[in-house]
Amino acid sequence: MKTILVPTDFSKNAFVAAEYACALASITNQKVQLLHVYIALYSGYGEGGNSVKQIKWAESESVKAMKELVDSLNKQFPEVDIEGECVKGFMIEVVADKLKKGGASLVVMGTKGVTNLTESLLGSTTYEVIKKSPVPVLVVPMDTPDFAFERIGFFTAYDDHELDALLALQQTVNLRPHLLMLHFCNEGEKAPDKELTRWERKVDAAYPDWSISYRTIPVEKTDINAVTQAAKSEALDLLVFARPQKSFFQNIFMPSLTKAVANYPSIPSLFISV
Repeated sequence: MKTILVPTDFSKNAFVAAEYACALASITNQKVQLLHVYIALYSGYGEGGNSVKQIKWAESESVKAMKELVDSLNKQFPEVDIEGECVKGFMIEVVADKLKKGGASLVVMGTKGVTNLTESLLGSTTYEVIKKSPVPVLVVPMDTPDFAFERIGFFTAYDDHELDALLALQQTVNLRPHLLMLHFCNEGEKAPDKELTRWERKVDAAYPDWSISYRTIPVEKTDINAVTQAAKSEALDLLVFARPQKSFFQNIFMPSLTKAVANYPSIPSLFISV
């Protein structure tokens, strides 16, 4: 059985992400692994006894909060196998180590964490996880409504590597929602009709059983506002972005936009490295 890994800091946003992960796991027959990484701060001036107490306190509080979270999710999703784990360390390092060991097919994260920090734990690590994760990362905003997976928007530059991203999407969720292929072009420029026709043939040949439509959207500027407007106007439930080494994200969706979408998505957004 595949596993959805859900890093959490027990914030409201992280809880929404965990609910989303459980709802997805329920319809895709996967299990959910909740992961909390805690850090015990201490002084290095001979206060070893206090340091040990602080670490034990942090561990105890984490275990208590994790139990409450698992119990709450079990009541909502009794059909889903949900586990919780608390680890001392740093989020990026622990998540990266988990993913290297395999087993997780997807990472689901919130975008904002606890509000008593200048930059929250999840908010400051989501983008780093996206950059380093060998598996798709799904980012869930705090105001996500009830789980829906019927209309997906896939941003495309008509590049062949995106066929691999579609395969990864299929293998990760194994669902058949309607897929809307979205391509941004600059306002005033002629739409790339030949490229679109070629791309349609390739996608339809590779995924003949999918319900797929295509849309070219003229934009003044390719930024998070254009992404948000496309998601709203097309009534999408999920956005999907392929992250290659070159081309689309490097030339059109620059890293700064990737980070903006990751930290402030209008709807759940899935990032797939290919």
